[in-house]
Amino acid sequence: MKKRVKSKVVVAAEPAPRLNEAGVTSASSRRFCVLLLSIVVPVVIVALIYSNTLEAPFIYDDIGNISENRNIQLTAISTEGLLDAAFKSRCSRRPIPNISFAMNYYFHRYDMAGYHVVNILIHIVTGFLLFFLIKETLELSRRKSPGLLIQDSISVSMVTFFAVLVWMVHPLHTQSITYVVQRMTSMAGMFYVLSLVLYVRGRLTAIYLKKGLFYGGSIGAGLLAIGSKEIAVTLPVFVFLYEWYFFQDLDRGWLKRNILRFSVVVVVFVILGFVYTVGNSLEVVLSGYERRDFTLGQRVLTEFRVVMHYLSLVVLPHPSRLNLDYDFPLSYSLFYPLSTLLSISAIIILVALAVVIAKRDRVISFAVVWLLGNLVIESSVIPLELVYEHRMYLPSMFVIPVIVLLVIRYVKPKWVGITTICVLVSVCSLWTYQRNSVWASEESLWRDCIKKS
Repeated sequence: MKKRVKSKVVVAAEPAPRLNEAGVTSASSRRFCVLLLSIVVPVVIVALIYSNTLEAPFIYDDIGNISENRNIQLTAISTEGLLDAAFKSRCSRRPIPNISFAMNYYFHRYDMAGYHVVNILIHIVTGFLLFFLIKETLELSRRKSPGLLIQDSISVSMVTFFAVLVWMVHPLHTQSITYVVQRMTSMAGMFYVLSLVLYVRGRLTAIYLKKGLFYGGSIGAGLLAIGSKEIAVTLPVFVFLYEWYFFQDLDRGWLKRNILRFSVVVVVFVILGFVYTVGNSLEVVLSGYERRDFTLGQRVLTEFRVVMHYLSLVVLPHPSRLNLDYDFPLSYSLFYPLSTLLSISAIIILVALAVVIAKRDRVISFAVVWLLGNLVIESSVIPLELVYEHRMYLPSMFVIPVIVLLVIRYVKPKWVGITTICVLVSVCSLWTYQRNSVWASEESLWRDCIKKS
């Protein structure tokens, strides 16, 4: 009897390891499937909604920068040829995208599909980099304010996935991707985010060798961002602000101890931004307005309304509201039109909100600072055109995730919030595809501009 009992015990115990092993395998398989879907789904959706742009022709600034730019007509890869493409092209302060245009020409001359595929790939890579940045940011914020943002790391991954997916399919970014020359904007955004991701990884690692490598990579990526477009000169300021928000817990004592460093960063930022974007004297700024139909004062006042227009496009990006060449009414005073004063008031309220909620809800506060800080170069005193949608490519990177975060946080039960986000992804994808169809030919694009302007 004892032997039988023992035999039964042994037999009963045998399947346990197999069940455990199967359980582990099953869990690993699920994690692998989730990871695979997280990669495949955004790639497939972005590829589909931009599939109708592959034959879109060169237009507008594409002509001078690419199709009529002899310096990018690379027939053999050489140091001299690459340097000519980088620094002798029309936008000599943007050598990195100039080199990429030259490489496009080297491999397939002026076959449009190649140029568009590169732009789409840059957008996809930027999306994946943004995923890591948003995820780390939410995790850091959750540790500082447990229970306020999201309850667990699984939810953080879920929120991050949907937030970045909405950003990737958002119709507002069609100009940054389908308009070939705006590779300058998307490349600057890609390297900008890469620099921040590497900085965060450097802060989180305790191994000095890895820390040095991450910081070195962050500096390198930052230089590539600045070499892609001048808007990236804000990067040192945002590295400092990110450190203060998410690693120093908005500690005023730390800020006071480092105020000198911060002042140096701001001064360097102002000098670089001024010299690198407009020249080295006030005369350069003022002379730029000689060829414009607006004055410096009118531009500064109008840009408050332009910023609010950008925010409205984030919320409602219907193709009927998107335009390449805006005929935006000027602001002549605070009260003419009255929307000028209202826009200034709204921006002041946003800034005040960012200050008030900084400790309690630092992600939303940082998103406001990120938005306004990354618009300051192109939406201030420099005599550029008043409105271009591609200027929101970088500033929107925290704003759109915040919208997704708020939906998931406040729309209950959770499945309703997730369903809402899925509907948003579907609608944005459809609108992006529809907007891209307008870029199919010069005629359709300019007819669209004439209709809206």
